Amino acid sequence: MAASLLLVFVLTIEEFGTPATLGAQSGYFVLVTGIHERFSDWPLDIPGASVLSLLLVILAMAAFYFQHWLVTRRSYISVTGKPSAIEQIELGRLKWPVFMLFMLVAFISVAVPILAVLATALSSTLSGGLSWSNLSLRHFEALFNNRAGALQALSTSLGLATGAALLTGILGALIGYLVVRAQVKGHKLLDFLSLLPNAMPGIVVAVGLILAWNQTHWPIQVYNTSSMLLLAYTCLLLPYPVRYASASFRQMSENLEAAARVCGAGFVQMFIRVLLPALSPALIVAMLLVFAIASRELVASLMVAPAGLTTVSTFVFGQFEQGSPGLGMAMSVVAIFSTTFLLLVLTLLGRRRLSGEY
Repeated sequence: MAASLLLVFVLTIEEFGTPATLGAQSGYFVLVTGIHERFSDWPLDIPGASVLSLLLVILAMAAFYFQHWLVTRRSYISVTGKPSAIEQIELGRLKWPVFMLFMLVAFISVAVPILAVLATALSSTLSGGLSWSNLSLRHFEALFNNRAGALQALSTSLGLATGAALLTGILGALIGYLVVRAQVKGHKLLDFLSLLPNAMPGIVVAVGLILAWNQTHWPIQVYNTSSMLLLAYTCLLLPYPVRYASASFRQMSENLEAAARVCGAGFVQMFIRVLLPALSPALIVAMLLVFAIASRELVASLMVAPAGLTTVSTFVFGQFEQGSPGLGMAMSVVAIFSTTFLLLVLTLLGRRRLSGEY
């Protein structure tokens, strides 16, 4: 329980969308919004943003360290070595109170926000309130008529998310092989670096990318291009394919590679024709997860996107700030249901893979 609370603390302290949308209007600022303000408002305060980023990294890393310490300091094993049967404990009279409490929490945390988004997207005017006469599809019509560049934002997010999924999938497969199978010198450091973005707040990664690539000595100019946003998504989401690929490689027998080499296959042929088919179910699930997260990513999109490039998340954020919540909520509905569909596909693929294994 303590470890899970520390994990919630880390995810909360690096959360950007909620304090930027709700807190800024009431004058309530946190570390992440302070970093964004120093990078977005003139005059730019890069040293101040760097100091706040370091402070945020220290807090996040300290919480992750204590979380890891709490999880790993004790281990429990079966004394007999035999698996014990799972015994369900009946709640008795507490069954319905527990069920109602769960439904209440689910209704407040999930149903109410989604219903509010739907109500705003389907309302002709905010002042009209919730009434049949105020129901309208004009915000969706404006969305698909490309008002304020909505279709470009949608296509940009889908394209960047697809690119990030493919790039992280390729890198994740190669890194997983190097860490688990090749055992090259420094493989532990490589494994640590591939997982580091999970412990780093997203806004800190974005600040680091800006400071690293906003230099004139680079032979290729990545800063202020769409490639910068693709690089940010890749850095933030690479841990997912790496973990999935590493877990799959650990479950594969090394005899597969030995048999391929005996039959005369080189590394590339062995990797593509032997390992990749066995790895593909887990890798596809990881790539779908990357696609779903990248298609709605906000903090990196706001920080490193070049001028004139809009994604789904920045479009919604901009419409909310400009006083056009209806159009922004219509885009949110499209993003919510598309992401939900992808997560359902991911779940079905994961269950099919598990059923195939057992």
